[in-house]
Amino acid sequence: MIEERPDGASASDYLPPTQIRVLSLALIRHPGTGALFVTEYLDPARDETLHRPAGGGIEFGETSEQALRREFREEFDTELEVGERLGVVENIFVFNGRPGHEYIVVHEATFLDRAMLGHGPWPVLDAPSDVGVWRPATGVDLPRLVPDALADLF
Repeated sequence: MIEERPDGASASDYLPPTQIRVLSLALIRHPGTGALFVTEYLDPARDETLHRPAGGGIEFGETSEQALRREFREEFDTELEVGERLGVVENIFVFNGRPGHEYIVVHEATFLDRAMLGHGPWPVLDAPSDVGVWRPATGVDLPRLVPDALADLF
């Protein structure tokens, strides 16, 4: 496992193409607006801005709930209350011109820190080119929510 990454790199940048990654992502809805909290990032090969629920990789021996709490501490220096597991989705994709394959455990969650309900954006502390934002649940001209299979869970 690679422990140090250059700024802006994700763990998937270092996985061989035959490696399947297991993630835990949080579906967080703003209590006032219904907006989704997502990580906004760029696919440089396509010059496309993407939105994905925040979270990250599950480490060996860690539950998906523990992974979410750790990832939000590392990425946003904040705490979560992790709720119901909504499901697991499989995602086979191409990012930055490279193939990827993930299994994603999705949980409902809420922020314990009310400041996270503000307008943001919030820099991702371990990937400074990415930010956390509140994404309207509906609307036109929104960046794509990935993976597409998430739509089946909410």
